[in-house]
Amino acid sequence: MRVFDLKKIWGVIWPYLIFIAVTTIMIFYQLKAGVFTSGADTFFHSARFYDAAMQIKNHNFSPFQSNYGFQQSGRVINALYGPAFAYLNGLILLITKTWFNYQIFTDYFICLLGAGTMMYLLQYVKINKPLSVLLSILYINIGMIPSYLNSHTFNGWGQAWMPLVLLCGVRMIKDKKKPINWIQLMVVMSVIIQVHILSTLMAIALLIPFFIICLYINKNNKKIWIDLFKAILGTICLTANVWGAYITLYSSNKLATPDAYDLRMGGVQLGGYKGYLGTYGTVSGHILPIILFLIILQLIFIIRNFKQNLVNTTVTIYGLFILAIASVYFPWGVVQRIFPFTESLFQFPYRLTVIAYPLLILGIGLTIQLNFVQVNWKKYVSFIFVGLALIESIVSTIRTTHYFSSYDTVSATVQRASKDTDLSKIFKNKVYGRQSDYLSVSKNYVPGKMNNLYRKKVIEKQKYYKHFVDHNRLILTWNVKSNKRVTLPLVMYSQSELIVNGKHFNGKKNSVGSPIVLQRKGINNAILSFKVPTYFYVLLWITIISWIILLVFCLYKVGLKFTK
Repeated sequence: MRVFDLKKIWGVIWPYLIFIAVTTIMIFYQLKAGVFTSGADTFFHSARFYDAAMQIKNHNFSPFQSNYGFQQSGRVINALYGPAFAYLNGLILLITKTWFNYQIFTDYFICLLGAGTMMYLLQYVKINKPLSVLLSILYINIGMIPSYLNSHTFNGWGQAWMPLVLLCGVRMIKDKKKPINWIQLMVVMSVIIQVHILSTLMAIALLIPFFIICLYINKNNKKIWIDLFKAILGTICLTANVWGAYITLYSSNKLATPDAYDLRMGGVQLGGYKGYLGTYGTVSGHILPIILFLIILQLIFIIRNFKQNLVNTTVTIYGLFILAIASVYFPWGVVQRIFPFTESLFQFPYRLTVIAYPLLILGIGLTIQLNFVQVNWKKYVSFIFVGLALIESIVSTIRTTHYFSSYDTVSATVQRASKDTDLSKIFKNKVYGRQSDYLSVSKNYVPGKMNNLYRKKVIEKQKYYKHFVDHNRLILTWNVKSNKRVTLPLVMYSQSELIVNGKHFNGKKNSVGSPIVLQRKGINNAILSFKVPTYFYVLLWITIISWIILLVFCLYKVGLKFTK
């Protein structure tokens, strides 16, 4: 029987105790003020997770139709936007009981995940633990993770998971015997697909150069392709529900795209010390001066020592390349003229820091570890610069949190509702979820007008109807004094089935998919349901069974290791 090694256990625990302490400092002002912070997408994601939470609580599972969230309009969101992660957040919301508790819990969760995955990556390339801990703390204080803490930008979860994607890439050029661990690659990619599709696209972009180098080093070895196809096939099984949802909806509906933004305005730029420092390096995509200087020093070192270490050279050059693309100096105006869809698909170029920063942090760590092993002035200088960058980034995060917790809070009614165990109250005090993402629209729809139309036809009208949920069906009732045509505050898709006063609806819909019906004098009722194709349930069960098999396999491996 294995004897527990307390020293080894402490070696695992102490970095996470530091990460918890640092996270507490990062969000100190929010904890002190006890406020619910809000960004542009906060209520959009809150509505997703509330819908998932209520499905779990009431055992009324509906993989497509939103029966509780989004004004109980029947919109389809979670099926296309990180379905498994939505249900996980719904479960966390039920456990934490209030929105404020949920927000604080996920703040710690994302910071521990981001710092933990970065430390695991740095340890994989043999960087000592103290330096790994320092760089991991730096990592969670730059880019999209601090942005999540204050404005709940979902790319933060992509950044928190990206070090494990990079680890798969580093392995491709570092491990000569097994450059692709197909189970590892399969799990890493499957998780990120279940969390955030845009981050998935970035993860694929991150891996491409490593795979090309891997093929070159191993002379296009057939085993590499076999392991890659194993990983792809396994990922398809573990995420079959996601692809099934996309096939179901996009094959027979025209769906509204996310809001479009001018890409020229969303690039990374240098932050200064004018105005309030809090946004620099966090919510507005600025890069902090000392961190930029540290990156420049890393570039100079690689130029002078180009052939010293393939991993260091690769991650540094590729990281700088991605950072340059993410900057305001890249010709994004030309890109969006040639490819207009990028304005809504990509929205903000600074999101590319999700892959640029892990690459550059890894490069900086390798440079320090490989070249300053001996205690000398170079090692002291390198640690001083890392320390200054760390202080600068933490101060930036603290000031950002202070700003959002003191000056950019939502209404007092929302603050009271965020501490109420009735999770629905927060939506009654705030016009939320105006984004028109994934609405079923007409072929000639104008993207810029969808948000306004959805607000007028659904958000502002839903209060005049009573909503009920019966299993996976959404029921509306209302009482009127005359017969006339009205637009119901519902959203329909080609798979939606609507019964109004006992009759199947097959009439006209407006631009956002809301049905225009003839109401009768007295009490009216409408029943909305979504016809889920049989093949989707087959794919859903493939996903569930695949994860169960994977879990059993992992437990078996852990059991074998523990009994040795």
